[in-house]
Amino acid sequence: MSAKFSKAIRRFRIVQRLLTLFLGLVYVLVLSANRAFSQARSTNGASKSLSWKTVIASSDEPGEPLVVSGTVYKPGGKTPVEGITVYVYHTDAEGYYRKGSNSSSNPRLNGAMRTNAEGKYEYRTIKPAAYPGGGNPAHVHYVISGKGYSKQYDELQFEGDRWLGNPNLSASQRADTFLSVRPLTKDKDGVWRVVKDIRLK
Repeated sequence: MSAKFSKAIRRFRIVQRLLTLFLGLVYVLVLSANRAFSQARSTNGASKSLSWKTVIASSDEPGEPLVVSGTVYKPGGKTPVEGITVYVYHTDAEGYYRKGSNSSSNPRLNGAMRTNAEGKYEYRTIKPAAYPGGGNPAHVHYVISGKGYSKQYDELQFEGDRWLGNPNLSASQRADTFLSVRPLTKDKDGVWRVVKDIRLK
Protein backbone atom coordinates (compact mmCIF):
# COMPACT_ATOMS: atom_id res chain seq x y z
CA MET A 1 0.00 0.00 0.00
CA SER A 2 1.52 3.34 -1.04
CA ALA A 3 2.12 6.13 1.46
CA LYS A 4 -0.22 8.39 -0.53
CA PHE A 5 -3.07 5.86 -0.34
CA SER A 6 -2.51 5.31 3.41
CA LYS A 7 -2.66 9.06 3.96
CA ALA A 8 -5.93 9.27 2.07
CA ILE A 9 -7.41 6.45 4.19
CA ARG A 10 -6.41 8.24 7.40
CA ARG A 11 -7.99 11.47 6.17
CA PHE A 12 -11.16 9.61 5.22
CA ARG A 13 -11.39 8.05 8.70
CA ILE A 14 -10.87 11.43 10.37
CA VAL A 15 -13.63 12.97 8.23
CA GLN A 16 -15.84 9.97 9.01
CA ARG A 17 -15.34 10.43 12.77
CA LEU A 18 -16.02 14.17 12.55
CA LEU A 19 -19.16 13.52 10.54
CA THR A 20 -20.34 10.94 13.10
CA LEU A 21 -19.73 13.41 15.95
CA PHE A 22 -21.57 16.14 14.05
CA LEU A 23 -24.59 13.93 13.34
CA GLY A 24 -24.64 12.82 16.98
CA LEU A 25 -24.65 16.43 18.12
CA VAL A 26 -27.48 17.29 15.72
CA TYR A 27 -29.46 14.31 17.04
CA VAL A 28 -29.01 15.45 20.66
CA LEU A 29 -30.03 19.01 19.79
CA VAL A 30 -33.15 17.87 17.93
CA LEU A 31 -34.09 15.50 20.75
CA SER A 32 -33.67 18.27 23.35
CA ALA A 33 -35.74 20.68 21.26
CA ASN A 34 -38.52 18.10 20.89
CA ARG A 35 -38.56 17.46 24.64
CA ALA A 36 -38.68 21.19 25.39
CA PHE A 37 -41.50 21.67 22.87
CA SER A 38 -43.46 18.76 24.33
CA GLN A 39 -42.98 20.09 27.85
CA ALA A 40 -44.11 23.57 26.81
CA ARG A 41 -47.21 22.15 25.16
CA SER A 42 -47.94 20.05 28.25
CA THR A 43 -47.54 23.04 30.59
CA ASN A 44 -49.67 25.24 28.38
CA GLY A 45 -52.36 22.57 28.21
CA ALA A 46 -52.31 22.12 31.98
CA SER A 47 -52.73 25.87 32.47
CA LYS A 48 -55.69 25.95 30.08
CA SER A 49 -57.31 22.98 31.80
CA LEU A 50 -57.25 24.53 35.28
CA SER A 51 -60.62 24.69 36.97
CA TRP A 52 -62.01 27.84 38.59
CA LYS A 53 -62.05 25.99 41.91
CA THR A 54 -59.60 23.65 43.63
CA VAL A 55 -59.02 21.69 46.83
CA ILE A 56 -55.67 22.42 48.49
CA ALA A 57 -55.98 20.55 51.79
CA SER A 58 -57.41 17.05 52.09
CA SER A 59 -60.07 16.24 54.67
CA ASP A 60 -57.46 14.70 57.00
CA GLU A 61 -55.24 17.80 57.00
CA PRO A 62 -54.98 19.13 60.60
CA GLY A 63 -56.60 22.52 61.07
CA GLU A 64 -59.89 24.35 60.69
CA PRO A 65 -61.48 23.96 57.23
CA LEU A 66 -61.60 27.16 55.19
CA VAL A 67 -63.21 28.08 51.86
CA VAL A 68 -62.09 31.26 50.10
CA SER A 69 -63.98 32.57 47.09
CA GLY A 70 -63.84 35.73 45.05
CA THR A 71 -64.00 37.46 41.70
CA VAL A 72 -61.20 38.91 39.60
CA TYR A 73 -62.07 42.27 38.05
CA LYS A 74 -60.54 44.58 35.47
CA PRO A 75 -58.66 47.62 36.87
CA GLY A 76 -61.91 49.58 37.16
CA GLY A 77 -63.18 47.05 39.68
CA LYS A 78 -66.50 46.51 37.87
CA THR A 79 -65.98 44.04 35.03
CA PRO A 80 -65.14 40.38 35.82
CA VAL A 81 -62.27 38.80 33.86
CA GLU A 82 -62.23 35.24 32.56
CA GLY A 83 -59.07 33.16 32.17
CA ILE A 84 -56.94 34.74 34.91
CA THR A 85 -54.66 32.33 36.78
CA VAL A 86 -54.81 32.65 40.55
CA TYR A 87 -52.06 30.78 42.41
CA VAL A 88 -52.19 30.67 46.22
CA TYR A 89 -50.05 29.14 48.95
CA HIS A 90 -49.86 29.30 52.74
CA THR A 91 -48.60 27.72 55.95
CA ASP A 92 -50.14 24.74 57.73
CA ALA A 93 -51.94 24.75 61.09
CA GLU A 94 -48.58 25.01 62.87
CA GLY A 95 -47.29 27.93 60.82
CA TYR A 96 -44.91 26.01 58.54
CA TYR A 97 -44.80 26.04 54.73
CA ARG A 98 -43.31 22.59 54.88
CA LYS A 99 -42.88 20.47 58.00
CA GLY A 100 -40.12 22.04 60.07
CA SER A 101 -39.34 24.68 57.41
CA ASN A 102 -40.37 28.30 57.15
CA SER A 103 -39.07 28.75 53.61
CA SER A 104 -41.83 29.72 51.18
CA SER A 105 -39.82 28.58 48.15
CA ASN A 106 -41.50 25.15 48.11
CA PRO A 107 -44.80 25.36 50.03
CA ARG A 108 -46.71 22.15 50.67
CA LEU A 109 -50.16 23.72 50.69
CA ASN A 110 -50.70 25.43 47.36
CA GLY A 111 -53.07 25.45 44.41
CA ALA A 112 -53.87 27.18 41.15
CA MET A 113 -57.18 28.16 39.56
CA ARG A 114 -58.31 29.79 36.34
CA THR A 115 -61.22 32.20 36.62
CA ASN A 116 -64.46 31.20 34.89
CA ALA A 117 -66.68 33.28 32.59
CA GLU A 118 -67.90 35.24 35.62
CA GLY A 119 -64.34 35.90 36.84
CA LYS A 120 -64.82 33.65 39.85
CA TYR A 121 -62.31 31.47 41.71
CA GLU A 122 -62.60 29.32 44.84
CA TYR A 123 -60.34 27.11 46.92
CA ARG A 124 -60.90 24.81 49.89
CA THR A 125 -58.10 24.45 52.40
CA ILE A 126 -57.42 24.94 56.13
CA LYS A 127 -57.01 28.22 57.98
CA PRO A 128 -53.26 28.89 58.06
CA ALA A 129 -51.43 29.71 61.27
CA ALA A 130 -49.00 32.53 61.93
CA TYR A 131 -45.29 31.70 61.77
CA PRO A 132 -43.96 29.95 64.90
CA GLY A 133 -43.07 32.63 67.42
CA GLY A 134 -45.69 35.00 66.02
CA GLY A 135 -45.08 38.59 65.01
CA ASN A 136 -46.61 38.14 61.56
CA PRO A 137 -50.36 37.65 60.95
CA ALA A 138 -51.57 34.39 59.42
CA HIS A 139 -51.93 34.91 55.69
CA VAL A 140 -52.37 33.41 52.23
CA HIS A 141 -50.06 34.50 49.41
CA TYR A 142 -51.57 35.27 45.98
CA VAL A 143 -49.85 35.37 42.60
CA ILE A 144 -52.16 36.59 39.83
CA SER A 145 -51.35 36.43 36.13
CA GLY A 146 -53.13 36.57 32.81
CA LYS A 147 -52.75 37.59 29.19
CA GLY A 148 -52.61 41.36 28.82
CA TYR A 149 -51.87 41.96 32.51
CA SER A 150 -48.66 42.22 34.49
CA LYS A 151 -48.08 39.58 37.16
CA GLN A 152 -49.19 40.91 40.51
CA TYR A 153 -49.03 39.81 44.12
CA ASP A 154 -51.64 40.04 46.85
CA GLU A 155 -52.24 38.65 50.29
CA LEU A 156 -55.20 37.52 52.36
CA GLN A 157 -55.20 38.14 56.11
CA PHE A 158 -57.98 37.52 58.62
CA GLU A 159 -59.87 39.97 60.80
CA GLY A 160 -59.33 39.33 64.49
CA ASP A 161 -55.76 38.07 64.10
CA ARG A 162 -53.89 39.25 67.19
CA TRP A 163 -50.78 40.03 65.13
CA LEU A 164 -52.59 42.61 63.01
CA GLY A 165 -51.90 46.23 63.90
CA ASN A 166 -55.65 46.85 63.94
CA PRO A 167 -57.42 43.48 64.23
CA ASN A 168 -60.96 44.91 64.01
CA LEU A 169 -62.40 46.20 60.74
CA SER A 170 -64.87 49.02 60.40
CA ALA A 171 -68.19 48.43 58.61
CA SER A 172 -66.88 50.08 55.44
CA GLN A 173 -63.72 47.97 55.53
CA ARG A 174 -65.73 44.77 55.88
CA ALA A 175 -67.76 45.78 52.83
CA ASP A 176 -64.61 46.40 50.75
CA THR A 177 -63.91 42.93 49.37
CA PHE A 178 -60.68 44.10 47.68
CA LEU A 179 -58.88 44.70 50.99
CA SER A 180 -56.23 42.24 52.15
CA VAL A 181 -57.75 41.85 55.62
CA ARG A 182 -61.10 40.09 55.38
CA PRO A 183 -63.75 38.99 57.89
CA LEU A 184 -64.38 35.30 58.56
CA THR A 185 -67.79 33.71 58.92
CA LYS A 186 -68.46 30.12 60.00
CA ASP A 187 -71.22 28.19 58.20
CA LYS A 188 -73.55 25.56 59.66
CA ASP A 189 -70.99 22.82 58.90
CA GLY A 190 -68.27 24.56 60.90
CA VAL A 191 -66.35 25.71 57.81
CA TRP A 192 -64.79 29.17 57.80
CA ARG A 193 -65.70 31.22 54.73
CA VAL A 194 -64.03 34.30 53.30
CA VAL A 195 -64.66 36.47 50.25
CA LYS A 196 -61.54 38.04 48.66
CA ASP A 197 -61.93 39.88 45.38
CA ILE A 198 -59.02 41.00 43.21
CA ARG A 199 -58.63 44.13 41.11
CA LEU A 200 -56.15 43.75 38.25
CA LYS A 201 -53.56 46.44 37.63
